[in-house]
Amino acid sequence: MLLRRAAAVAGVATVLLLPATAATAAPSDQDTAFLRAAHQSNLAEIATGRLAQQQAGSDRVKELGARWVADHTKLDTALRDTAGTLGVDLPDAPNAEQRALARRYQAASGAAFDKLWVPTQMDAHMKAMQLGEKELAQGGDAQAKKVAQDAAPVVAAHHDLLDDAARELGVPARIDTGTGGQAARSSVPSALGFGALGLLLLGAALVLLRRRTAVASR
Repeated sequence: MLLRRAAAVAGVATVLLLPATAATAAPSDQDTAFLRAAHQSNLAEIATGRLAQQQAGSDRVKELGARWVADHTKLDTALRDTAGTLGVDLPDAPNAEQRALARRYQAASGAAFDKLWVPTQMDAHMKAMQLGEKELAQGGDAQAKKVAQDAAPVVAAHHDLLDDAARELGVPARIDTGTGGQAARSSVPSALGFGALGLLLLGAALVLLRRRTAVASR
């Protein structure tokens, strides 16, 4: 009788433990994608921070580079611990877009580096914020979501620092990335609008002048 009760208790305990074990071992596709992409973002930011320390023209950008290295190293350490716990394999390098941007950084120096680095880093941090927001909204694993939650204020603070640096250094907050750029897109419609208005006023003046001429000839 005692043995039967012990077996029954063991069976109940096994059933109760199964959901927790399965949840730990099998993160959702969203959690997995987030951890991998966030890891690549951290790798890219650590690398670009080091480049900023070496190649920037201003002390301001060099200071930001040092902060990037420190902050993203700390974030990535926690992320890798979580990925290891969940059994998620992480990539060993940034993605193709991030590597292409790194090559652009490597080819620049001084003020040209600063002018390229600040706006492109603002864009990179916007993407990182969107990545974290998606995980918080759609993620299923509490540990993966904590990674996103802990990173959010750090990434937001970096974005604010970049905004301050853009004003301080007089560099644009956005640049032409080959698809027209935000500034170009906003200025073209304005120019077209003013041109159309000028033509309209000219046409109205010509009509008025003709009417006056006709009246005078009568």
